[in-house]
Amino acid sequence: MRLYGDGRFVVLASMSLLYFLLMAGTFNSLGIVLPSMVKDLRMNWAEAGFGFTLLGLGCGLASLVPAVSIRRVGVPKTLLVGTLLLVAGFSCMAATMTARLYHVGTILTGVGFCFCGTVAGVHVISKLFERRSTALGVYFTIGNLGAIAGPLLFFGVDGLIENWRLFWVICALGALATGAFAIFMTRGGRGSGDCELNNIRTTNIIGWSAETAVRIPQFWVVVSAYTACLLINTSVHSFSVQHLSEQGVPVAHSAGLMGGIALVGAIVSGLAGLIGERVSARTLTLFALGLQALACIILILPDFPTRLGLFAICMGFGFGASYVGTAVLLQSWFGQRANLELYAIMCMVSTSAALGPALGGIMRDYSGNFVAVFIAHAIIGMIVFVILACTKQPRAYVIDADSPRAESKPVAAILDCHSN
Repeated sequence: MRLYGDGRFVVLASMSLLYFLLMAGTFNSLGIVLPSMVKDLRMNWAEAGFGFTLLGLGCGLASLVPAVSIRRVGVPKTLLVGTLLLVAGFSCMAATMTARLYHVGTILTGVGFCFCGTVAGVHVISKLFERRSTALGVYFTIGNLGAIAGPLLFFGVDGLIENWRLFWVICALGALATGAFAIFMTRGGRGSGDCELNNIRTTNIIGWSAETAVRIPQFWVVVSAYTACLLINTSVHSFSVQHLSEQGVPVAHSAGLMGGIALVGAIVSGLAGLIGERVSARTLTLFALGLQALACIILILPDFPTRLGLFAICMGFGFGASYVGTAVLLQSWFGQRANLELYAIMCMVSTSAALGPALGGIMRDYSGNFVAVFIAHAIIGMIVFVILACTKQPRAYVIDADSPRAESKPVAAILDCHSN
């Protein structure tokens, strides 16, 4: 089973479309749909917000599960489980009449996101392409476009028939279609090649084992960089609209600014992939951290003519570059051998970024404004920036085939998986 011609690009397209669906139907749309759901279901906002929390926890805390599943049963079966969870979750959201079923739907959707999202996507794409940075840039670009398309789809559906349930039905059908496409393209005999996108081994593998990598500080520096980027991004999206409205900026203008950031981020993800082939992944990650910290500072500055545009550019560029930069940095420092597990651990730890809005809300209630919140996030970003800039890359770690923890496989199989 091998990929010939453009078969790799069809696999890339299938995984990217699945990620597009995930971004369109989960975090970026739930906040838009919730007001209509709250009104019709007569939920309170504590119940509504708890569902959003469950979505994030389901996605983050289960990050190691798809890594284990991919190692044991393969990519297609892992995607099958994720697709079924997504369809069930979106169906619960569409059929919900109570807060309890809504909460069940968000949990199922969050875990389904975890199975079908970046853990599987980054693993598959990294195995198929030598120019991983460019391929990952395409993957994250298409996914980030989903973050724009999801809310637009809801507004279109709501404008035509004013029925939020139909939106979740569309998401369920979309999950079924994109999930089936990705499963078919990665299944044996068509989309996975000799390596089956699972547990590739060579006679000599340059790469760290997961057990060894988690014991050295460099791994946790990379994890900190990813978590800091996610923390700033989450908190800025949570508070910037309200912060700007308190400064006299119309809510519609601020909401449009968030859409502009998402669009810039989507474009920059693709550019970051291309740039990542020419500059180091550490430089790209430092670029992302620095710009996101700068965006926080710009938000608290006195108003000037280009302030909002400069904020959107810095935040969009930083947000777009962060996903590609940290993913490639992890691979370039620790190799391919255990990247699946290491990336899953990074995603799981980064769930702690969800504490940002909660702590930020407490700071806002105590101080009366968001200035201290954004200063704190900028400081965190710059501290991680300095630590990453001063951290030396770990030495290449060679796992010999004779090691009891390594399994050998002919080198030719690996070459076939990456041939053009």
